[in-house]
Amino acid sequence: MTSDFSADLEAMKAATDSNTVCIIASAPEYAFGNYDPVNDIAAFALSRDIGCHVDCCLGSYINPFIAELGYKIPYQFDFTVPGVTSITSDPHKYAGGPKGCSVVMFKTKELRNYQFFVCDDWTGGLYATTSMAGARAGAMIAGNWGSMAKHGIEGYRK
Repeated sequence: MTSDFSADLEAMKAATDSNTVCIIASAPEYAFGNYDPVNDIAAFALSRDIGCHVDCCLGSYINPFIAELGYKIPYQFDFTVPGVTSITSDPHKYAGGPKGCSVVMFKTKELRNYQFFVCDDWTGGLYATTSMAGARAGAMIAGNWGSMAKHGIEGYRK
């Protein structure tokens, strides 16, 4: 981190080696609400042919409306930024949904394919899932969907 508690790109560069598969930026980060320089971090990741993940968990249901409502957002945060390969969002943070549901989005279908999990060498037989939720109930997903449907775009703008 830099002295203003933002991501230190130079330190990231120094720590990156041939074993690095992903660099992470926050938009914004949790403790201080700072936006990392996503454009610069993603450009560096792209130059090294590695992934750049943007953690938008805190800002995911605020970020899309900031500029539209006349406010300045310090850095871009989405897939329009060259090099951004995945983004997370948490609907329970400012989307009004119940806690416990997170969403990960991938820029390409090819990247998403790595999300699938299949195991056929355990005593329970074939196990396959498209998410980390596995066999857990979908109540949180349904609750978040209901909240988002109720609020709608106009509700989030307000």
